[in-house]
Amino acid sequence: MVAQGREAQRFVVPAAELTGAVVTSTKHKPEAHPLAREIATRLEAHGAEVTLDLGGESPLQGVLAKAQLVVSVGGDGTLLSAARRSVGSGVPVMGVNLGKLGFLAEFGEEQALRYAAGELVPDWPLREKTMLEVRIAGREGVHHALNDVMLSQGVMTRLLRVRMRVDGEHATEYRADGVVVSTPVGSTAYSLSLGGPIIDHGLHALVVTPVAPHSFTNRPIVLPGHSVIGLEILTRPDEVALVIDGQEHVPVGMGDEVLVTAAPRGLTLLSTGERSAFDVLRLKLGWGAGPLPAPEEA
Repeated sequence: MVAQGREAQRFVVPAAELTGAVVTSTKHKPEAHPLAREIATRLEAHGAEVTLDLGGESPLQGVLAKAQLVVSVGGDGTLLSAARRSVGSGVPVMGVNLGKLGFLAEFGEEQALRYAAGELVPDWPLREKTMLEVRIAGREGVHHALNDVMLSQGVMTRLLRVRMRVDGEHATEYRADGVVVSTPVGSTAYSLSLGGPIIDHGLHALVVTPVAPHSFTNRPIVLPGHSVIGLEILTRPDEVALVIDGQEHVPVGMGDEVLVTAAPRGLTLLSTGERSAFDVLRLKLGWGAGPLPAPEEA
């Protein structure tokens, strides 16, 4: 399935040798469905057993045991969902973007179709991405996130009071509009807009960033990935929720403690190997670019 190199594992399985695959998309992007169907049809023509999930809501853990590849068709948002549903499986995920460069979904339509048709012999690097494991103390169930989790007050304007513990030790108390815990992948998402740092994806780390903190001294902090971050809600807000990857909402309330740490195993992401992390920062964020020239006077 993969080749072990000196620097990184690589995906080297031609489409003709796949025995099982998952092709997933999202109900929010129906324009991606024809491409997803075509990729699935081409893989099936080689004899692969393909699970087609156009809505992006089906549990995947049961079928991943027989799969060698997950193809996520849509964009970065679609890939976030696919990552949560395949977390820990070790099955590589190919992100296919429609028409524009993605942070995570690197493959274009033509490249994905050529692979599925057997016209490309793959030799692509696999990138391991840290994901979050999230629990509510005293409740059953576990949630996962590839980008971030956020305690949010929603549309209300009252400050949240949140006590943060790290590995059981008191760290600080936030009075803010919310608190975001992000992975290195998520460090260039919402956390960045709040003044958080850019974290290299190869680091096993977590970033805690307050949203509009009442105290100027409550700055973003970077913690080791093995840390267990406890966020206890101290106020009785009218509306508060735990938001996962900006896509899932989990109700929480006063006295609840949200426990966040790095998942034992995260996402195995397929890369084209054609661009570096710095390329993405420059192209997507304009990182390092100078100010635009002033318009000429008429």
